[in-house]
Amino acid sequence: MLSEPSGPGRQAPATRVSESFGRDRRVLRRADYLDTYSSGRRYVGRWLVFFVRPASGPCSRLGVTITKKTGSSVVRNRLRRKLRELFRRCSGLGLAVDVVVNVRVGAEKTDFAELSKDFGKLAARVGAGGPS
Repeated sequence: MLSEPSGPGRQAPATRVSESFGRDRRVLRRADYLDTYSSGRRYVGRWLVFFVRPASGPCSRLGVTITKKTGSSVVRNRLRRKLRELFRRCSGLGLAVDVVVNVRVGAEKTDFAELSKDFGKLAARVGAGGPS
């Protein structure tokens, strides 16, 4: 059994902040997706397309759609996880918004850095309210 380190110069570990991506941070209902598509603003990037509308709740929410043309379920789920992580790290959105991300075919072949760059550019445009 391991014990906590003690002695001079040792500090207790800091309390961790939850980094989960709970249901309250996701667009879940089909009606919310359709509302975001119909009444939201569109931002187009090289690998991603954002559809954005003001959130109905207190925090920003993310929805991801990926077609089967993109690849197998393993590939699509890997892209979803990457986008969720980018959204979780992103502070550029500013206001509470619902964001639905459509992933373009070919995005599965890009590396995380390029996907992150595209996501960051679109998030900055959303936060600034810039041109679509």
